[in-house]
Amino acid sequence: MSPATAASKVAATFENTAYNRRLWYPPSRDMKTENPSARLHQAFTLIELLVVIAIIAILAALLLPALASAKDKALRTTCIGNMKQMAIAMHSYSLDNNDRMALPNWGVPANNAPGWLYTFTNGAIPNPTAVPWINNVKAAYETGLWYKYVPNPKSYLCPVDIKSPTYTTAAAMYPQGRPNKMSSYIMNGAVCGYHDYPSCKITQPYSTMCFLMWEPDENANGPGDPGAFDYNDGANFPNDKEGIGRLHSRKGGSIIAIGGHVQFVTRELFRKLANNPGDGPGGKNYLWWSPWTPTGHADY
Repeated sequence: MSPATAASKVAATFENTAYNRRLWYPPSRDMKTENPSARLHQAFTLIELLVVIAIIAILAALLLPALASAKDKALRTTCIGNMKQMAIAMHSYSLDNNDRMALPNWGVPANNAPGWLYTFTNGAIPNPTAVPWINNVKAAYETGLWYKYVPNPKSYLCPVDIKSPTYTTAAAMYPQGRPNKMSSYIMNGAVCGYHDYPSCKITQPYSTMCFLMWEPDENANGPGDPGAFDYNDGANFPNDKEGIGRLHSRKGGSIIAIGGHVQFVTRELFRKLANNPGDGPGGKNYLWWSPWTPTGHADY
């Protein structure tokens, strides 16, 4: 082999080796020559950041009301579900008791008779938020006639109402705290004639559209009026002073009718029925329908 041939082979081998080293061992980052201006173009400017923040704020403003509305609808649905369970309990109890309805827990009944919600125990309404009942909430509700049909204590409480100041304040602080913390819903005193009369039969109201239960309005006459008085027991007068609650709508609330359905009633309709005679016998209407008096009102 001539010296020239040998030299050309060595040169070719060197070039192949250098080429392979570039393939397997690329230059390190430190060996690169970077363009400073390119790095500047990769960062956000202050204006761009402000635009992004503004877009996020707009999206939040659009989405938050929708989320709040969805939550309100869920709470209202829960409340209506509670009332439907009570409507079933009303009919189930009457079927088991010769059509007789449960007493509405109007005041202190004679002979300490049990009512739909509770039985007076040691001279007071069982309070599931205080001792001794707080240690056995189920026992408090077991004193009521409907517990057999609605055995879940949470079904008696509106998820919005339990945040009310009168509910969170101790019952012993009445009139700031309500005596009845067992239920957000009250029964129409028409069942017992707004008196210490026996409960009527479910067939006695003149119409199945008559209103039996609803959430009262603790602010019917202004902030805090009548307040906790709406829950001094388990029943109410169907007047506009105790009203219908507006916890889920400014326009009114839901009611349970004798027929077993749940419907929305506006505050205006409730007030109209509370203050005016209806087209029922003797001027009775869907609020004032007591079978114990000719007009459906209290006899005192």
